[in-house]
Amino acid sequence: MPRIVIFLDLDDTILQTAPKCPPGEPVEPAAVDRAGRTLSFMTRAQRRLLEFWRERSEVIPVTGRTDDALARVMIEFRSWRITHHGAVIRQPDGCLPPWWHDEVCPLLAAAEASLREVAARLSEDAPTDGYRVNYHSVEERLTYVSIKSDDDGVALTRVRTRLEAIGLPPELALHHNGNNFALMVNGTQKHDAVRRVTRELEQAGPILTIGAGDSLTDIPFLRACDFALVPKDSQIQWNTWSQYS
Repeated sequence: MPRIVIFLDLDDTILQTAPKCPPGEPVEPAAVDRAGRTLSFMTRAQRRLLEFWRERSEVIPVTGRTDDALARVMIEFRSWRITHHGAVIRQPDGCLPPWWHDEVCPLLAAAEASLREVAARLSEDAPTDGYRVNYHSVEERLTYVSIKSDDDGVALTRVRTRLEAIGLPPELALHHNGNNFALMVNGTQKHDAVRRVTRELEQAGPILTIGAGDSLTDIPFLRACDFALVPKDSQIQWNTWSQYS
């Protein structure tokens, strides 16, 4: 029998902020912010599904969160972990695998100058345009740049329009989903990480992979799995299934 491996997106798939929770449905805390305040919640259905998976399969988070942000999620992950939008891959013991330095690190190093240049250009207009530019790294290697705003996404849409008009260097990729915006390095994204971890796990025998995610930007990593699962009323459902309702 092959082992079952769940590649699990977190935010808006297995947990979400209070405004996105079903009205009147009981929920439980699922993640906290830097100050320790509850930030995200899990419904009973999400908890039951997670417990079912944890009893019968290997659950691997696939998230844009940094390692620190993942540590604030109230779920114990015992297997591999994929963070930083796929640029960081950690073994069950928390260490970076040796091949990360051979496969991923050179891609990050080659793209760092371009990534910093684009980020610096965005930083010039950040104070007046209402957004913030944040740099994320691991082992002193820049992994991705996130852009955050406090509005409903209008500022980030303007940033995206500006970048698309200018054009990104070929080594960079753009992630934009609602109020989540990131500049990433090609070859170090979620789907790349899922393929790398799948290859590693297959060395111990056959596996069956299931990807779970909610947004259109998750589709590439879902397609890297044998099967895909999407939550009810998720962005994927609304954008691809609505004509069949």
